[in-house]
Amino acid sequence: MPKYKAAVIGTGRMGGLIEDELDPNQWTIPYGHFSAYGAIEETEVVAVANRGEERLKRFVDRFGITNTYLDYREMIEKEKPDIVSVTTPSFARADPIIFCAENGVRGIYSEKGLCASLEEADRIATACKANDIAFNWGAMRRHHDGFKRMRDTILAGDIGEPRYALMFSYTDIIKHHPHTIDLVAMLLGDPDPRWAEGRFADPNSLLAGDGAKQRPRAYPDYDAEKHAFIPPEGEEIADPMVDFFRVGYGNGAEGHFIPMSGLFDIEVYGTEGRAYAWDNGDVIRVRRGTRKESAVDERTIKPTGESPTVSTIRNIIQQLETGEQTSGNIDTTMRAVETQFAVAHSHLQGGTRIDVPVEDRSLYIPGG
Repeated sequence: MPKYKAAVIGTGRMGGLIEDELDPNQWTIPYGHFSAYGAIEETEVVAVANRGEERLKRFVDRFGITNTYLDYREMIEKEKPDIVSVTTPSFARADPIIFCAENGVRGIYSEKGLCASLEEADRIATACKANDIAFNWGAMRRHHDGFKRMRDTILAGDIGEPRYALMFSYTDIIKHHPHTIDLVAMLLGDPDPRWAEGRFADPNSLLAGDGAKQRPRAYPDYDAEKHAFIPPEGEEIADPMVDFFRVGYGNGAEGHFIPMSGLFDIEVYGTEGRAYAWDNGDVIRVRRGTRKESAVDERTIKPTGESPTVSTIRNIIQQLETGEQTSGNIDTTMRAVETQFAVAHSHLQGGTRIDVPVEDRSLYIPGG
């Protein structure tokens, strides 16, 4: 019999339906939360909740679970799960996380982005800390075997002191840049971010990517009176695409985020070598030595083991059983969220450098 009861709030793609979009032979399967719980003998999903009936029915038809709710509060109160995944859109994520934390849930696996404002993030952090929640969020490369081993070799000094990380990806600030921001911080040793500067993509510009040109797929309007980015008419999401930005860290290292469509590549440059991961971690190499040296050592890291989603859940279980904080605990998560909003504030102030932590907690960006 499974040791931990799990529940899922949000029956969309990351809740589980993304499984049907992926190659079933890739090692990162299971990818969605529902299937990942099913791959862990200690956990069983006892119920799922969604705010809309149509997608809830699609989830039932796909996975066969029949214990469903349209009100997540009712589900938490009746089912009393140990671990809950919150996979709603980020603008609808703060209240479920806080409710779970304050109503007996012991472990929370939140998708990213965390929420729609720093004010919401502060309330989430307060609730998680007050209730000793084992928390992880969906910046899953932190739990990716290849990237973890890449981090370990960097921290072991194999490239000397890391100075710069160059991250190549073109995406939106709230939903998808947590992957890049969290990964850069992880590979640099999780130093505190001290400042950020950059701009969102210009809706009238063309950004290079894959040898072609493409427009940002969305550019919501900013409403100064509401201090919020506003979704297009008939939509819920206003998540700006991001141009180049920089982040400075307390250890003196910097992250440079370069908008290249179709890529998820990272290179970390140290005083005695470099480490790089191309094609979303399919190719990972560590190269020690410089052009001035006669001998250069290069080795390849090949990811193995369980999928990042499964590993994220196991990390939550580890804290429940040992008390050791998860890798993506709420403090680690908050550093990435602070960085996201610092970039947004920098854009609104013409690209000027913004100190972290960000003073203004009220800016609202309803991401997906």
